[in-house]
Amino acid sequence: MPHTTSSDTGVGSRRRRLSRLPARLIAVCAALGAVLLAPGTTGTAEAAGSVNGDAYWNIGEPNRAADWMKNVSGGTWLAAMSLPGTHDTLSIHGGSLTQTQEDYGDGANTLAAQLERGIRAIDVRVRVTENKYFTVHHGVVYQEANFDDVLGKARDFLARHPGETVVMRLRAECPLTGGGVADCANDPKTVDHAKIEEIFGRYLNAYPGLFYAPSVKKNEPAPVPLLSQVRGKIVLGSFDGVANTYGTKTFNSNQEDHWAAETVPKKWQYVKENIDAAVRSGTGEMFVTYTSASKGLDRSPAQYAGGYRSVQGGVTTDVLGVNYQLMTYLNQGGGNGHLGIVMMDFPGWALVDNIIARNDGGVVKGGNRGLWLVNADKTYVNSAYGRCMVRGPEFDSSKSGGLVTQRACQSPAPSSHQWGAEHPSTYDGKGYFQVKASNGKCLTVPYNNGTAPPAGTQLFWWDCETRWFSASQLWNVVPVQIGTADANRTAYRFVNHWTGLCLSMDPATAGESGGKVTQDTCPK
Repeated sequence: MPHTTSSDTGVGSRRRRLSRLPARLIAVCAALGAVLLAPGTTGTAEAAGSVNGDAYWNIGEPNRAADWMKNVSGGTWLAAMSLPGTHDTLSIHGGSLTQTQEDYGDGANTLAAQLERGIRAIDVRVRVTENKYFTVHHGVVYQEANFDDVLGKARDFLARHPGETVVMRLRAECPLTGGGVADCANDPKTVDHAKIEEIFGRYLNAYPGLFYAPSVKKNEPAPVPLLSQVRGKIVLGSFDGVANTYGTKTFNSNQEDHWAAETVPKKWQYVKENIDAAVRSGTGEMFVTYTSASKGLDRSPAQYAGGYRSVQGGVTTDVLGVNYQLMTYLNQGGGNGHLGIVMMDFPGWALVDNIIARNDGGVVKGGNRGLWLVNADKTYVNSAYGRCMVRGPEFDSSKSGGLVTQRACQSPAPSSHQWGAEHPSTYDGKGYFQVKASNGKCLTVPYNNGTAPPAGTQLFWWDCETRWFSASQLWNVVPVQIGTADANRTAYRFVNHWTGLCLSMDPATAGESGGKVTQDTCPK
């Protein structure tokens, strides 16, 4: 089996903790005089890999990460996880224009090797053959594997590792009409959507219980499941190219797939933007980032993934591949949160490990003052102290602003206890939220004469800004699994865009009615 590597390009990895840096944006609101504590730092996932060969075309040894999901709480939503995946998972034939993965053998043996090495999201492209089977293709090129091989290898892996799950993106590869010289054609060419769905139904019957059942119902996409619901099963993310809707809600909603990006640096920017959007998202929706691209004869999948050396006018330039840039970005503290699904060409072991490391492997037990439960009655309840965030007293008779405090929760919840998170309607396109009180005012970090205030600062409710400099009212909402007395629940970190600190409570006044709601160092 061929295993080729490119020349090593890169620098040593940095094993360090990354301080959160304030954004260079300022929101205008009143200053609060208080004794302020020194700012803290936030930890990042352990760094892995340092050179190009760690990120590219070197997926590592078998059994290295075969059971990594067993350490993740079953109460974790699939959308809150970071899943390493492969684009065109079985594309190992056809030369540089079509090969996208290391070759570990035909008959889906390449898939088996990937699963044993930690890959948990796969991309399978199928062609109808003999009007009754699916074969695996990348365009016109048959990849020496059939859909039975795929399902058989996945079934065997999940039987040996029942704590794991596999997310599958399935695609009908051949156009039903038209198509070019690089496209496959179904056999017979009269195949239509109904025939493809009929054949898929036969596979479902032949492999009972292998798929998570709600994800393979026609026209009924499944809600995003908990990991506990899908252990030992394949979750169908989508079946693209067919008329009926299968799969999982939001699988295709937040996707980066510029598959013919103009340049490698441009592709990296697309990838980084979607990764960052996944980290910021608190919506519970799925994110899928394809790091893969190609441009026909000009630039191959391997060159986008692994980089290349360019010589023009006697000047030699090393263009760093997307895989190395992503590995380095994660090593240096970027993407410090849930990444969603990352579909890669020729992934290296360290890149896979870096993505897996974003799943912190457990549930926060007993609560944390920087984590908040959001209830159906619109109350925000601190997970450590069980007290509700409250719109506190006004500064003056204008009622334009006031303090944010906490009190014992009440039922029914008074309006002063109710909050909601929504995206700004005009000026922010990067997925941040405003957290609004029931009177329409925004949760705000004080102005502090234009200097980002440190940990311990009490928060305000204040008129919502509608301009670019309102970062003190923008919050990154990050879901976290938390162990409560009766079950695991999803709690949230609310990370301020300006300061990088989290919505929290003051321990000294935690038992007092009207105690302070503050910003503080984010929980790990």
